[in-house]
Amino acid sequence: MNRNNDMNEREMERLLEEHFSSRAANVSPTPDLWGLLESRLGEQDPKPLWAVLRDIGTPVDGFRFAPALAATAAVAVVAVAGGSVWFAVGTSGGGGVPAAVVSALATPTPMPAMEAAGAQDFAGAGGPEESDGAPDAPGIPGVPGVPGVDGEQYRPAPTPTPMAMMEEKRSTPIPNPPTATPEPRAMTEAARESREERLTGQPGATTFQDYDRQPLTAASEDNVSTFSLDTDRTSFHLALNWTRAGYRVDPASVRAEEWVNAFDYGYAAPTANDRFAITSDLIAHPLDSGRYMARVAFKAPEVAQDGPLNVTLVLDASGSMREGNRVAIAREAAEAIRRSLDADDRISIVHFTTDVLHQYTVKYASPDDREVIDSIARLVPHNSTNVQAGLDLGVQYADTMRRERSEALNYVILMSDGVANVDATDPFAILEATSAPDGVNPLRLITVGVGIENYNDHLLEQLAQHGNGWYRYLFDEEQARATFRRDNWLALAAPIADQTRAQVTWNADAVRAWRIVGYENRVTSAESFTQDRKEFAEVYSGAATTVFYELELHDNFREQGALGEVELRWLEPESGRGWSQSTDVVSGGRVAAAYADPLLSFGAVVALTADRYSALGGFRETYDADRDLWTLQGLVDGLQSELGHLAAFKDFAFVMEALLRGVQYVPPDESGYSR
Repeated sequence: MNRNNDMNEREMERLLEEHFSSRAANVSPTPDLWGLLESRLGEQDPKPLWAVLRDIGTPVDGFRFAPALAATAAVAVVAVAGGSVWFAVGTSGGGGVPAAVVSALATPTPMPAMEAAGAQDFAGAGGPEESDGAPDAPGIPGVPGVPGVDGEQYRPAPTPTPMAMMEEKRSTPIPNPPTATPEPRAMTEAARESREERLTGQPGATTFQDYDRQPLTAASEDNVSTFSLDTDRTSFHLALNWTRAGYRVDPASVRAEEWVNAFDYGYAAPTANDRFAITSDLIAHPLDSGRYMARVAFKAPEVAQDGPLNVTLVLDASGSMREGNRVAIAREAAEAIRRSLDADDRISIVHFTTDVLHQYTVKYASPDDREVIDSIARLVPHNSTNVQAGLDLGVQYADTMRRERSEALNYVILMSDGVANVDATDPFAILEATSAPDGVNPLRLITVGVGIENYNDHLLEQLAQHGNGWYRYLFDEEQARATFRRDNWLALAAPIADQTRAQVTWNADAVRAWRIVGYENRVTSAESFTQDRKEFAEVYSGAATTVFYELELHDNFREQGALGEVELRWLEPESGRGWSQSTDVVSGGRVAAAYADPLLSFGAVVALTADRYSALGGFRETYDADRDLWTLQGLVDGLQSELGHLAAFKDFAFVMEALLRGVQYVPPDESGYSR
């Protein structure tokens, strides 16, 4: 037996012990045990003993002599691999395990998060796009939610106990500390490979759009920055879910503006219901003594939603929704929306897989109708994913309701993992095929993403951006309930402004160069600012949007008055009337002290962390990105005393720590010179 097989037999022994200990009450292998072992260990040449016994148990006609022969083979493997583990094989009733051995194998061992997720995936039926079947059992129960500072539900990382810290090291991609006993060379090399795999391990079949970061621009050449306001927060919540599951965050998944806007910075509300509150601040750059950072913030007024709603739920019933607890999350979100609606609201429901499942379709019903309740409850995974078919019918129903109930707001809500693989599979083709007439009170497309592996972030993000709506990501049922509870959902369903965009014009006498942090796929041309475009953002009641700039200023910038001017344009949702509002950016050149506003400092740290991390893997500024991230970690620690009580800050600190596990350590630049 070669070294590699010897190591895998040892790993197999551990897997079998884990498998049987988790089923100590009735020790018998499950039908998927061999597939789990082979998936975890890989195909071996020559075949190890467990594979030979597996093959013996599978005759040519496909009938497996299980559970008796499977149990015999598994027992024999443990006996051979472990050397010290033995027990007698029972009959086909599947047992015959001495009580002493059962007791030893049944000692409870907490399953690391990464392994638990893997075990759950292996227990599911087949691949992502399979035939009809019941949904998987719910995933690992989450920690009870703690309200965050953005009105949404955050789950902070629990305070680690010594045992919890040990388990976290098992479940996260940190190399195990060396042991005092030297390991055989083969096992050491294999362990090193395993650690490296965890350091770079990411969910499979995920789709993100890697946008080029915005460059530093000389104000003498171009002093105008134009962008769509952002109200999405999904990129940060994706990263939070990935790190909780033990995965390394994909730099391409990081959109800095969505990280920044995931947090509440305590902006004052505007004084009028038809105006935004626009504020700006200037601080010294946290990473570079020769630069500054400017924050421009927009706060929408709070307006109660008191009119009727037309809601069309478009629910993904494809086979990929079988993975994890996706169906359970989608069901819970749909049910929360249904419960939040009033008697004068109307709801339609569409289930789609390879095509629309018409037996579950509901048209123009009251939210309390039995057919609505039953349709949501019957969401289960089926075959392939035809997002276009679902949206086509959903938009058709929504447009009919809009025409019949013109006084109501109209929402199409797509709940999916975004894995479109039938008909149109790119966001623009789907939108073109499902387009409806624009104008007053348009249809608003909201996308709600679920899942980790086999997930298409780009499709869902672009559908919302170009569909007059917004994009949210749900990682468990509790967050689904919190996001769509009545007060939160009605605020999200109360649009204050449509096609909202901003333009900052820098004073070239004060600003030498500028760079917007994030907003890569929301930046647009200066000429487009005067045009009403569907892809410009919808802003809902009370929403806050924050943008950070990195600046190089002239030495005499304080003498030049304001650093620039910002103008905001939008359409009034009810009438389609255009509005405009403008104000100065940082008048008088006043630089805020970092300690005076911890939330301002925190926002700058979040923006720079997301920006620098998204640069990893590229050919530009990689070394600086590594160094900057480690420096930012120290700044996060420095904010602990002021902000450590916030659940959202705890979550960011948890994500930040996880990000650094895959980043080369580079000591901070302590020379005192600017770059």
